[in-house]
Amino acid sequence: MDRRKGGDRLMAADDRDGRAYTTLGIVAVGQGGGNIAIQFLTRKDNPGIDERVVLVNTNDTDIMRNIDRNESDLAIDRETLSREHVETFGGASVGVGNDFFEGERLAEEDFETIFRPINNKISGSEALMYSVALGGGSGNGSVPYIIDQLSQGPDGGKTADMNAAWLDGITQFALAAWPFDYESAQRHYNAICGLSRLLMREDGEPNADMTILASNTRLKELALQDDEDDVRQDSRGDYVDDKTLVNERIIDAIDLFISAGRLSESTIDVKDYVEKPQLHGAYHGTFGTAMEKPTGLDIDLAIESAVENAFVPLDPSTAKAAYVIVRAPERKMQSGEVTMGRVGEGFAKWKAENGLRGTVGMETLAQAPGRRNSMDVLVFLAGFDLGPLFEESWEFYETEKEGLRRGESTDQLARVKRIEENLRQYRNRLEE
Repeated sequence: MDRRKGGDRLMAADDRDGRAYTTLGIVAVGQGGGNIAIQFLTRKDNPGIDERVVLVNTNDTDIMRNIDRNESDLAIDRETLSREHVETFGGASVGVGNDFFEGERLAEEDFETIFRPINNKISGSEALMYSVALGGGSGNGSVPYIIDQLSQGPDGGKTADMNAAWLDGITQFALAAWPFDYESAQRHYNAICGLSRLLMREDGEPNADMTILASNTRLKELALQDDEDDVRQDSRGDYVDDKTLVNERIIDAIDLFISAGRLSESTIDVKDYVEKPQLHGAYHGTFGTAMEKPTGLDIDLAIESAVENAFVPLDPSTAKAAYVIVRAPERKMQSGEVTMGRVGEGFAKWKAENGLRGTVGMETLAQAPGRRNSMDVLVFLAGFDLGPLFEESWEFYETEKEGLRRGESTDQLARVKRIEENLRQYRNRLEE
């Protein structure tokens, strides 16, 4: 997008189209992905996304349950949502259990059905973000395949004869939720295989432009630390389950992620988030947030707080790229209390203290809507060591893989070995 700055005016998108932000299309596949994405349709003011959300699954019951659970909060009527934003694929519409191989097979056989709502509701988006639970079967199985197909676009994938010119060169993110520690070994095995397939196609070439990881266990811990007494009840006094706890934090982070491309003093566009890390072989990242911090707080301390709230367990010193978005009230920016200079200096200080002085990345200061006295901080780290995330899951993965060895699934075992080797090679390249 074209950017400009005139006088004290904040940088924004070309005013000819009336926009000041990157347009993002959300593709939710599977039950877990739908749990996250439907939250975007509960908000009347949803800049950057609006109603560009589609919910896709092999099980129509799971989709309807998500709609039922959020119906009173939806900013779009149920009939329109069901008619225009929802699609099931695979024919039987009964789901695939936790079998990601089956989810992939159904996506390949019924790709046109999946592509239809994407092309109808979110064509023209400048980037796509897929929300998926890596422990499942439908989303975990199909999303890596869908990304592969859409990246080929009109030049070679199944979208070649589906009017897909708008996909040429589009940036594709995957927002991938890691299973809770208490979930089954099968789901952790799925997560390892799913992450590898998002990072790399089976031929070893990169797949998603960036996979953004969020550990359910980690996010639940952060939510409970923030407010142990009240976090379990919503404004109506209803019980808030674990998935709602973690999804609310994810939605807040996406808002900040998008704000770096709208009404900001130094625009971070979607390609900036992927091109710099990719120069260092990094195709995965995560968020960390520090919300409602005093505007007088030193920026480096606010950044440190955000990193301590990272959405996965990690060592920040291993990151290949780091980005910081500070969102502050317009009047605090105009008064000089929060400036781009302060953000830059604070970011540089934080990087120096954490051994990241030469790490690639960017920083920006974005304008917060409404009247408030506090600032929000998002840190996006990419290319960090995945070891801490895998610590609990890898043993589960090995247990399930041993089951394949003892069974008759020789073809699946051969594929899993290739998937695992791709993940090893990816991690090795990051360590070089």
